[in-house]
Amino acid sequence: MSQSLSRRSFLKCAGSGAVSLAAALLTGVSAAALAPCYEGEPALLDGKAAVELLGYAPAPELGSTLVYLSVENLSTKALAVGTSYLQSREMTTTEELYRLGTGLTAVCDGQPVRCGSFAAPLYGENAADASAFTLNLAAGRGAMLHCFCETPEDWNTLELTYQPDFASGQTMHFVVRRDMDEVQLGAVPTTPAEVGSVVDL
Repeated sequence: MSQSLSRRSFLKCAGSGAVSLAAALLTGVSAAALAPCYEGEPALLDGKAAVELLGYAPAPELGSTLVYLSVENLSTKALAVGTSYLQSREMTTTEELYRLGTGLTAVCDGQPVRCGSFAAPLYGENAADASAFTLNLAAGRGAMLHCFCETPEDWNTLELTYQPDFASGQTMHFVVRRDMDEVQLGAVPTTPAEVGSVVDL
């Protein structure tokens, strides 16, 4: 089981926010001013990165909803965007899944829920940017945050807050709507052991 995302398909998914991203860059709008962000509305972090909600996929066998966030490095330096996908490859339990990742919290229909995450490079040439613990995103490159949120079957709205290490004290808020934001970006894992195989480099 694997999931791959080409540059073309990523741009197709993320392109919906291109107009609002360009407008935000021209007007200097910050991530805080854009919060909360919905699908197709990128959040900006002081010229360092653009983060966008691509959508979600049900992961019922894991009791989760998989939310996809894209991260584009707009700066000239490498950014530590999140826990490396390499750490997800040895998981065997859902408890380990929800301990994975930092900087992300989730609220489902007003109630806090467990959330685990990892970052993976979008394109094969980024593979070298991943250390054993952190994905360091090179300048001008993109990554995807895979966020597993523990949700009930009848959930309606998920709210994710992302506070990356590379932007101390700054947060971005994303709202995921069950009836509007479902996408298909590849195979979805059915067991914790399969989580690490969702990235095909």
